Amino acid sequence: MICHLFRPRQTAGVSAVLGRLTENYAVSPILLHRVGEEGTGRSPARAMGYDMKDAQSRYPRLVSKRLMLISPADPEFDANAAFLAPGAARFINAAEDSDSLWWSVATIIGHWHLHGYGLFAVVERSTGNTVGLVGPWFPKGWPEPELSWHLMETGAGKGYASEAVQCVLDWLFNAAGWDTIISYVPEENEPSIALARRIGAKPERLVSFPLQPAAGLRRWRHMPPAHVSGPQAARGLLH
Repeated sequence: MICHLFRPRQTAGVSAVLGRLTENYAVSPILLHRVGEEGTGRSPARAMGYDMKDAQSRYPRLVSKRLMLISPADPEFDANAAFLAPGAARFINAAEDSDSLWWSVATIIGHWHLHGYGLFAVVERSTGNTVGLVGPWFPKGWPEPELSWHLMETGAGKGYASEAVQCVLDWLFNAAGWDTIISYVPEENEPSIALARRIGAKPERLVSFPLQPAAGLRRWRHMPPAHVSGPQAARGLLH
């Protein structure tokens, strides 16, 4: 699959073609973090997180065959309308809690401003509908950056999660120069385990940390393909 950066020729009217986006992590607004003891023994980039403000664009847009990935912090993205509008589409298993929803949206946007990367809104190119959130995620309390994915019911069963995740991995390893990223997957989440295996992630040990979002989390590690090596794979920068 080929994933490439997209730069629109004009800035007006982008939000008009986007679908509505909402989700609910029920997390507090926890943002910037540097790991301590848990990072011992890893490369500095892997342990400390990354700064991607130099990775092509402040708010890069990624394009795959069927999808466009857009930062919710992009000024051309109407986050209030897309995330918080009454009646907006819900994510799978999202709770009906408008207060937590507001904090979640603020956290996603703030993460982009503080880290220079974050979760992308996944937009279906053929319709303009938003079908999920996928991207690197490193809130305070996480041992290391995580590649996270969340799908809407309208996007289920179409292979969108795999396509979006592979697009983000291609960007991280080839354009941004990361050398690794992990995903935390609950042991009972069979669809996410299947997705992790499908995109080539390798299972590691079960993890436990104070702010983990679920019990029984296993760490799955994503690595660059064999052709991405040497200086290219080690180019990630630190905060």
